[in-house]
Amino acid sequence: MLTEEALRAAAGDRVFRHGEDAVARVHGLHVVGSTAQGSVQARRVHVAELDWSGTELSGRCTCSAGELCRHAVAVGLAAIAELAGREAIPVEAQLARLSVEDLRDIVAELAARDPAVARMVAVRAGGGAGETVDALVAAVDTALSTRGFVDHRRSFDVAHDAQDLLDELEGHLDGGAADAVRPALRHALAELVQIVEQADDSSGVLQAAGQRAADLYARSCREGHPDAVQLARWLVEFRAAGHAWLQTPLADFAAAFDAEALAVYEAGVEQLTGADRRRDVDRMRVELADHRGDVDGAIAILAADDPPAYAAVVRRLREAGRDDEVLDWMERAARAGRVSGRLRSDHVLDAMDVATTLADAGRGRAALDVLRAQFRDSPGHTTYDALVRMADRFGLRDDERAWALAAADAALPWFRGPARIEIALGEGDLAAAWAAAEQHGAGHRWRQLAEASAETMPREAADLYRRVVDEDLRIADTKRYPGIAAMLAQVRDLYAAAGAGAEFAEYLAEIRTRFGRRTSLMAQLDRRGL
Repeated sequence: MLTEEALRAAAGDRVFRHGEDAVARVHGLHVVGSTAQGSVQARRVHVAELDWSGTELSGRCTCSAGELCRHAVAVGLAAIAELAGREAIPVEAQLARLSVEDLRDIVAELAARDPAVARMVAVRAGGGAGETVDALVAAVDTALSTRGFVDHRRSFDVAHDAQDLLDELEGHLDGGAADAVRPALRHALAELVQIVEQADDSSGVLQAAGQRAADLYARSCREGHPDAVQLARWLVEFRAAGHAWLQTPLADFAAAFDAEALAVYEAGVEQLTGADRRRDVDRMRVELADHRGDVDGAIAILAADDPPAYAAVVRRLREAGRDDEVLDWMERAARAGRVSGRLRSDHVLDAMDVATTLADAGRGRAALDVLRAQFRDSPGHTTYDALVRMADRFGLRDDERAWALAAADAALPWFRGPARIEIALGEGDLAAAWAAAEQHGAGHRWRQLAEASAETMPREAADLYRRVVDEDLRIADTKRYPGIAAMLAQVRDLYAAAGAGAEFAEYLAEIRTRFGRRTSLMAQLDRRGL
């Protein structure tokens, strides 16, 4: 269940408090089942989603703070308030006390007040009757009548209206009225595509509504009885129009096709021409091959891409149980430099997956070569540890460790110190980390070295902070002052631990004397008790 206690426990006290502060800025809240989505407007607008359907709360957000960020917490708190409002009146218990005549009168009154209720009655009573279908299509026109360009701020209101409309149509779909709602869903999809093309949708809320419309339309086709041939022609034309932000794969519609419709779709795909369409056409041809179960046909298309879609090929070969070919393709990808520990795409294979698979097949040298390449590309403890652990399997730990350390020393100058420091700290060798810092410089790993040294070498750790503070103070920049003050507070504590509190007092007095006219800096120092 979604509760404040669960949110606080999952996000932590600090993030939860920031989320409380942001609740008032939640707009376009959309709560369906066990998920909630909304936008949080501050200096920048972020779209956050919270899901409480599983055993743990999970979230997504357009910010970079992580899954359960303050924006997701704010959306969750807003959802709690809305759900509490829905549950405030025990409607079901009271309905049980009413007669059929009373219920009929209430529904008639609600239908007179709210067109959505009137449409619900029509759908439940008449199914796919023409006037019902027309009423649903008209509702789309009313909800999505934007009249001109939609700016960034207005996009949230338009998206909210679209989601409310899709809630209604999905409700009819859940009730078994696929044929009644299908024309309205297709019309909503077309309208949303047009709106996105004439809007500032940098937050993505309109595209999210468009994707939902596409998903619901596909579902209505699968669950209803569309004209399969007409649907096949529409799908080819729609996908050929180049709406790259929309996902309308063949698999979502294929259940609604018969043999004739599938043939019409395939012929339509083959008739698409033009260099600008090649990738889209190839994607559709791969889908057709997958639908037919033609693994070799799909691989032939994927292999002809530039570069080949190694990950997509390997995925299909694995599903087909063709393990020898998986190994060959992995080695091809490694030779072509299409293996990475960071990038993920159909054209790049995961380094650890490749190395583990090769090692399990007895191709140890090839596995180590893959991990060596990853270390050269990104020298540090993570790639070093992966290489050394793999070397352990083949009794080559010392050899690969020596190679990695030499490779780190031969890396670009700004990588050498940080890489050796990270490796040494990962192995628990603080002395080696300091030796690397003295030889190559600490670079961006200075803070990691300082934190590791705080207990046993507080004075040396303090000096690392001092260097950064002194460098930052060279530029008068109010945005830096909170960070400078925070570092100085750490320097104070480290000097105290080293028994050099008097020396810190002199250092701080010098800063206050030299930069006393920077009132914002002085205010930050005062806040920290410095």
